[in-house]
Amino acid sequence: MKLKLSACIEAPKDKVWETLSDITNVNLWVDPILSAHCKSDQQTGIGTVRVCRLKGNMTVTEKWIEWIEGDSYTYQANGMPLIKSAKNKWTVDTVNGKSLLTTESEVHMKSGLLALLLVPIMYFASRRMGSDSLAAIKHLIETGQPYQGKFSKLPRVPVIC
Repeated sequence: MKLKLSACIEAPKDKVWETLSDITNVNLWVDPILSAHCKSDQQTGIGTVRVCRLKGNMTVTEKWIEWIEGDSYTYQANGMPLIKSAKNKWTVDTVNGKSLLTTESEVHMKSGLLALLLVPIMYFASRRMGSDSLAAIKHLIETGQPYQGKFSKLPRVPVIC
């Protein structure tokens, strides 16, 4: 399963990167994440490991496999039920004086009939959660404050700048 989403943010690239690269604040803009911390003092760059505590008493561990300072990063996630592997890349580009934030995810399900049957449901749930997260990070960056309501209530973001 592959998914690509983007959001046009009314802020300079360095401000978007500043928020995106503060990887322990992800709970401010991804709804299912209750808290996040790094396993060591390393909080940027290849090899960084983040542990996210999720709703439903789940924990996901993410390891950074690519980090291009100011531009993009990629991490792999482990510890999710029914998922063999998951990789997510975030990129920030300047377009027409604004910032285009793009996320590309690739998820491989564990084998089995149940996993296969869940792919369409997971695709639509991931798409909705991704759209909510992009709206929430846009709000956070543009206002300087995390959104206090349900992220799904935020207006949908422009996908191009």
